Amino acid sequence: MFGHRRLTWHILLTTLMLVILAVSPLARPAQAADQSLVFEALQALQTNYVDAVDPVQMLNAALLGMRQQLSTSGIVADLPDFPNYTTAVGAKRAFGERFSAAVTAASGQLTTTQLAYAAIRGMTGSFNDSHTGFLTPLLPKDGRFFIWAVIPGGPAEAAGVHEFDRIAKINDLPTGGMTVDQVSGMIRGPAGSSVTVTLARVGVSDPLGFTITRAPIVVPAVFRTELLDGKVGYLRLYQFVDHTGTDVRDAIAGLLQQGMRALVLDLRGNSGGYLVELDRVLNTLLPRGLRVYAQVRPGGKVDVVRTTRSPLLPATVPLIVLVDEGSASAAELLAAAIKENHRGTLVGAKTAGAVEASILHDLSDGSALSITAFRLTTGMGVRLEHTGVEPDVAAVLTATDLEVGVDRQFGTALQIARQVTAQPTH
Repeated sequence: MFGHRRLTWHILLTTLMLVILAVSPLARPAQAADQSLVFEALQALQTNYVDAVDPVQMLNAALLGMRQQLSTSGIVADLPDFPNYTTAVGAKRAFGERFSAAVTAASGQLTTTQLAYAAIRGMTGSFNDSHTGFLTPLLPKDGRFFIWAVIPGGPAEAAGVHEFDRIAKINDLPTGGMTVDQVSGMIRGPAGSSVTVTLARVGVSDPLGFTITRAPIVVPAVFRTELLDGKVGYLRLYQFVDHTGTDVRDAIAGLLQQGMRALVLDLRGNSGGYLVELDRVLNTLLPRGLRVYAQVRPGGKVDVVRTTRSPLLPATVPLIVLVDEGSASAAELLAAAIKENHRGTLVGAKTAGAVEASILHDLSDGSALSITAFRLTTGMGVRLEHTGVEPDVAAVLTATDLEVGVDRQFGTALQIARQVTAQPTH
């Protein structure tokens, strides 16, 4: 999905849903990083970030990141900030000296790569920007990790993993007390290697053990399409990647042919994707000529995007949209467009508030930066960054719900859909 400098969207918060138990193989072995990688990252930020970037402030943020990493490891090192009057050249020279001092202090406990990564995380974290930083694709619920969606055709599905399964152990290590990064790091690995997980499943008294062989996977845009009782269509849209617009259009066309009277569109855990695919989905759902979102480019230039053709989904078919804290970027703008144009009812929890457009910039050691390239607003000009979209009908999904296999949010949406379709037509 992400390529060098390819325009894309994604969420960079630590509140993404746990989706799979196998991850794509590493592209290539990582090489040792040092202060040169920090300077490489700084250059990428200066070149690509939507606003002007002060290199001295960035390098001070990098020092803070290293100090925090050292402190966490119980290492004492003198890494003072640069004064405001420091030049960019002087700050880079002094940073190199401080980096060397940190490496010396951390000898035997932290590698140069760990220190360089801590510095880069310090820089990206200083933006307080959802789309500038590193990706972390898991969501814990009250310290517990659940399978929220099993990718069709993937290794987890082949092994027999179910939605709502709770990950109790990974390679015999209990997940209780683990962080998101720890769980993610233990699950990831090269293709062909294996990971053993112990799962707790609703209705099964004993834990279930699975050994899963990691393999390359392709995450489909449309996870599931189904016509439910009462002629209620259900479409789970998981991301906006190549062909998403076509897949959504085909799915809705199929549901309409089966006599669909209402549509539940599930955007939960949808972390975004490509603008062009968002446009195609918007044109499938909303009438022609509506303001659906706007791009705010460097210098303040605003480009308003409107729908350009008649929708496939008839206005007579009620639309209920499921959202949650994992709905981000393109998913949030889609939800906002539906809400602002009074085309449907939003059900669930407030969205992530992670709405910017970014590029993915590969670094020389195999790592990468996501960098906000321009800002985005709703069609009415509302910025969703850090605020998100509020649902019309609040429905919280708790860890207790997941433990007993109850999807309260979906149940609420389905109830609304059946209520509106039960009303007599005129």
